[in-house]
Amino acid sequence: MRSTKFSIQNIKNIPKDPAIHHTKASLLEKMGKIDKAIEVYIKSAEEGYVKSQYALGNIFESRGQYNEAEKWYSMAFRNGQEEAALNLGNIYFISNAYEYSLYWYEKLAILGDLQAQNNLGVVHYKLKDYIRSEKWLKEAAKGNFGLACFNLGILYDKLGKKEESIEYYKKGSVLLNEESKYNLAIINYIDGDDKSAISLYKHLHKVGNLKGCFNIGLIMEINEEFEEAERYYIKSADKGCTKSQYRLAYIYDRDEDDKNAIEYYEESIKNGCALASYRLGNLYNRNNDIENAKKYYEIASNSDIIEAKNNLAGLYFEEEDYETAKKYYEECIEGGLIESIENMGDLYHKINDIDNAISCYRKIENKLSCQVKLGKIYEDKCDFEKALMWYKRASENQDVESSYKAGCIYEANNDIENAKKYFNIAILKNHINSRIHLGRIYFAEENYEEAKKMFETPANDSNIYSQHMLGLIYDIFYKDYTNSKYWYEKARNQKCEESIYNLGQLSLKLNEDEEAKKYYKEGFNLGNKKCEYMLAGIYYKKSLDMYKSLAEEEYDNSKQILKTMPDLSINFDEVLTPPFKEIDLNEEEEEYVPIYILEKDENLKLQFEKPLEEMIIDK
Repeated sequence: MRSTKFSIQNIKNIPKDPAIHHTKASLLEKMGKIDKAIEVYIKSAEEGYVKSQYALGNIFESRGQYNEAEKWYSMAFRNGQEEAALNLGNIYFISNAYEYSLYWYEKLAILGDLQAQNNLGVVHYKLKDYIRSEKWLKEAAKGNFGLACFNLGILYDKLGKKEESIEYYKKGSVLLNEESKYNLAIINYIDGDDKSAISLYKHLHKVGNLKGCFNIGLIMEINEEFEEAERYYIKSADKGCTKSQYRLAYIYDRDEDDKNAIEYYEESIKNGCALASYRLGNLYNRNNDIENAKKYYEIASNSDIIEAKNNLAGLYFEEEDYETAKKYYEECIEGGLIESIENMGDLYHKINDIDNAISCYRKIENKLSCQVKLGKIYEDKCDFEKALMWYKRASENQDVESSYKAGCIYEANNDIENAKKYFNIAILKNHINSRIHLGRIYFAEENYEEAKKMFETPANDSNIYSQHMLGLIYDIFYKDYTNSKYWYEKARNQKCEESIYNLGQLSLKLNEDEEAKKYYKEGFNLGNKKCEYMLAGIYYKKSLDMYKSLAEEEYDNSKQILKTMPDLSINFDEVLTPPFKEIDLNEEEEEYVPIYILEKDENLKLQFEKPLEEMIIDK
């Protein structure tokens, strides 16, 4: 069967008409066989066929071979292809040979060609001949050439004529010129006309203007309309806009959509966005993927993102590679990163180099966390004077635990007034154990009213000591035996032997001997000697009374036994106080984690793409 596959080479006896050669070359060009097309175009061009000469100019211009392009465009122009003048002007413009550009653009501009008029205006602008620039741009603008309107906007902005600039941006915008819409949107947003700006940006988004997509995405992100921001960013991100890729990744990261965040961070990293490396490192760190976190922190560190270097040091710190961690922290400290100074102090503290730890903390001693750490170090060293100094400074900075610690040190040193002062400061911030300490102080001062106020809150929070002390206050001060028994019973339910004993004593006061016996037995079973003694006393008293009765009846030798039995002197008013006990707040010492900087200040209002400031020729 004969092949019917088409091949230009198989066509026989093609006439040597240059027009036919041009058609053949054009077909080869469309098929992507550019070198073959050039060969055929040259045959046609050398025979004077102007379309081939012009086509060769186009091919060589697209390849950046401007000398060859100039040769063929010049030939085409001489043979009547007037539009070649525009191409020649463009080649000279690209080469900054503006005088030659003027020559070629002018040939068409005077004939009313709008593109040439626009481009001629741009060249005059480049040569700072603003009068001629304005003249030619206005000519093109009169013909509703949108790009000329944009360029006039640039010119008037340069000349400080803002109103005229805006007027031409508006005209260009109506003529659907993207650049005019873009600059006008920026002006509107700066002037507070968000509605008009957003409307223009939406048009730019529809046509895929990358800078416009980014700016409207940023507006939506600033307004916390994150779904809308995502919609606008994604169009430009998928077309390679690095800034949109980064912001889109950040939104996904914020929503913990790790898969999409990683994808877009990686795309922006490929395009050189160092901040994306830092944030991707944070993402992997958050997910405990340490190797990947290190990888991206290192990339960001190499781009001088100091926060990434601090975080990289933190990973080595947690791995107990202290030398590597120190190296990175030192670099951060040299760069002025405060957090790294504290981290270095923590590292020294961890390896028990206390003097260097103190030195680091002292460098940033106005930082609350460092004041607390210095107080703890000196407290551990039993240097209570210095511990007190740092706890007081931390207390002034509103650290409640430091107020409490200062109160404890003053109390231990019997400086009761200062102890009261700092416990009261802590109480104002609801520090419950400070109430117990202050209650004890007031009780010792026999200020039972204030002591009661202090003990009530921790007693209701099941603090045994406070429950017992409330029972005691109601017992000895208020003589309110009902409330006294209520609070003693609360503590008794928590096996407080002193409360059990006091309940026995209270029962004796109330002539409830059987109740008293019950409590003393309970205390005796818990091993309490006081309860055992009182229980024995009750039994002894009962025996004594029985022998007295028998002696009166002269029963057997009861009189003789009675004479040998001493009178029993028992203090029924004695009360016991339990050992001091705070509320266990169940604050287990957490595993140390260095300070990681997971957020970096990015003022979004400073991130907008800037307005276009350069005029544009039409190609």
